[in-house]
Amino acid sequence: MFYYRNLYNVFFDEYPREATDFIALSGYVGIEPIAALSGIPLNSKIIYGLFKENQQPQLHNQLIRLHSETRRILYPEILCHSKCYLWLRNNVPIKGLIGSANFSSNGLLNDYRESLLAVDRNQLYALKGYIELIQDSAVPCDEYVVHSVPRTREVYDRDICEMVLYDPVTGQTQLSHGLNWGLAEGSHVRPNDACIPIRVEHIRRYPQLFPPLQKNPERTRGSLNEVIEIVWDDGVVMQGRLEGSQPVDNIKYPKQFASFPHKDDMGHYFRHRLGMSIGQRILREDLIRYGRDTVSVSLLEEGMYLFDFSV
Repeated sequence: MFYYRNLYNVFFDEYPREATDFIALSGYVGIEPIAALSGIPLNSKIIYGLFKENQQPQLHNQLIRLHSETRRILYPEILCHSKCYLWLRNNVPIKGLIGSANFSSNGLLNDYRESLLAVDRNQLYALKGYIELIQDSAVPCDEYVVHSVPRTREVYDRDICEMVLYDPVTGQTQLSHGLNWGLAEGSHVRPNDACIPIRVEHIRRYPQLFPPLQKNPERTRGSLNEVIEIVWDDGVVMQGRLEGSQPVDNIKYPKQFASFPHKDDMGHYFRHRLGMSIGQRILREDLIRYGRDTVSVSLLEEGMYLFDFSV
């Protein structure tokens, strides 16, 4: 079997029911898929192949929280960009996949961009041997100490985008977009829907944060909205999506960050942090009273963003 759509379902709906164990060896990993493994009756191991090349304390802390006896997260000494997946029954391999998709929301929820191929049965033990080679060099995430390196001002300017939460033209929050998107009249929105607009200057100054849109190969018009993961400074994790379309130098880029699959997750989150009621309009004054009217956006790894709204 060759998969390039609905990869998430392959792991959480179509896994072999006779399996007792699951192993994921992935260059990068995501918080949401690892958390979702708690709903699968399997003992799981997740080997984060490139962690030692990308030691992010915020992500490390989230992974420690998810680590358990039945869902072990490992950091290998051998740096590994491979994406290999194996299901076993009592240590006997019964199904394997290899390909380009990381075990992350970004890798599993963006159709066409990544693919996975089923491994021939006569190669399953070879796949198992390779995974065990990497695994034998690994330590559990809760035994590893991450030493964070302070950012210099130069690195901060280059890698962290300060995104305003109001309209810079009016100096006030938008009436029916941005944090108040859900208050738009006559639109197909829910009262607390919210988004963070991506402006042209953001794209030009921070191209590594805002990838161009991918064309939908099954339609003559339209682009694919990329699913991502958002880790907030207070430890809250939510799935998000790069939505909309805007041209920058004749290339289409996303227009806003929104939560996914429910746009009001972000609206609820902001109102909670601001100490406001659900459904209440957010004004610039509310942000100033809180102590901040911007969000600092940076990459933790491919497809995973850190949003800092701390005061």
